[in-house]
Amino acid sequence: MTERKKEILKAIVNEYIMTAEPVGSRTLARRYDFGVSPATIRNEMADLEEANYLEQPHRSAGRIPTDKGYRFYVDDLMELKKVSKKIVGSIKQDIISKQVGIQDLIQQTSQMLSDLTNYTALVLSPQLEESIFQHLQLVSIAERKVLMVLVTDTGLIKNKIVDIPESISTHDLEMISRFLNERLSGLALNKIDKEVLEMINRELVNRISVPLSNLYFINEEISSYNIPENGKIYLGGTAHILEQPEFNDINKIKSVLKLLEQKQLLYDIMGDFNNKAGVEIMIGSENSFKEIRDCSFVVATYNLGGRPVGKIGVIGPTRMEYSNVIGTVKFMADTLSEFLAKP
Repeated sequence: MTERKKEILKAIVNEYIMTAEPVGSRTLARRYDFGVSPATIRNEMADLEEANYLEQPHRSAGRIPTDKGYRFYVDDLMELKKVSKKIVGSIKQDIISKQVGIQDLIQQTSQMLSDLTNYTALVLSPQLEESIFQHLQLVSIAERKVLMVLVTDTGLIKNKIVDIPESISTHDLEMISRFLNERLSGLALNKIDKEVLEMINRELVNRISVPLSNLYFINEEISSYNIPENGKIYLGGTAHILEQPEFNDINKIKSVLKLLEQKQLLYDIMGDFNNKAGVEIMIGSENSFKEIRDCSFVVATYNLGGRPVGKIGVIGPTRMEYSNVIGTVKFMADTLSEFLAKP
């Protein structure tokens, strides 16, 4: 593609993002100094349309970008905007200083990201089975009932009430908790299987006189945590996407609302993104889900200890302000990672 065509395509994408109106050659000639006549610009636009970078909406003299045009813009033409120092300081202070659980923080983060971008935000919470065992506490709540509290490195907390066949003393429960913490701390939950727990059982019965049947029931519950299950997906600012001109049509509004109600579909879409560093962009027809061919996703992974634990991103029209959104999503992912790394 020639430099002039690149500049014209860039200008059309920028204009369309700002106005949501098809862009004509006269508008470009008036607002940009290409050094050529409107007729020459028209010819260049015709070439870009023939190459499928632009398309002409019905009954309009102007052009709008295609998904291919947006992709070329994002990959080669766009100028990324940095998040302002004022916003960086405010958000970091707000998130890093919070004394809340990870689920509450993720919910709040999704709303912050939506407010910063004016699009609908999505945050995928860490998956339990991929988290690291940090601490376990066993508490007697009745003669044959034990409350099991599991804490992971990602801040997830799971509470379960375990029915055991025989009564057990508080002292023995403390001993079991201490021993399990010594043996399991630092292991990923998906690595804690029945074989590992049976080996621990054999060690435990040699140390304390606790019925093996009680250990069996406790360890059954622990091993259940390595069964894959979907993390939760949190949405922030669902109304923002409906404020976009593209979704003024009642049928499109219904379609988008139906999409946002389908948490499993959103989870599957987020799962299509790799757990790699940086930001990934999925534009319109690039995704495999026909329900969202009019939308784009911008997604980044947040990490703990160098390993990916969740995803954060936004969904908006293909006419998205990519230059602003990409940097903002990356910043929020980095800030979440920073929060999780707090001791």
